[in-house]
Amino acid sequence: MSVVQNYVSLSVHVRYIVYCTVLYCTVLYCNVLYCAVLYCTVLCCTVLYCTVLCCAVLYCNVLYCSVLYCNVLYCTVLYCNVLYCAYCSVL
Repeated sequence: MSVVQNYVSLSVHVRYIVYCTVLYCTVLYCNVLYCAVLYCTVLCCTVLYCTVLCCAVLYCNVLYCSVLYCNVLYCTVLYCNVLYCAYCSVL
């Protein structure tokens, strides 16, 4: 082989190695980027879901306690009125 052929052969090998390295790094970068985006999306959705669930449970508890408090208050007022009317009728 002549010097020119050796140079061309070496040049082809170097280009092939550079091409494979760039391709490998690009694929690796894209995989890392994809996994990072996927992880952040899952994390964000999980936090959002838990926040919505927590707020819904909190809202239901507040609503339940409010209804319970109003019922107790209503029954107490009703009982006092009945008791007062019964007391008035005795007098």
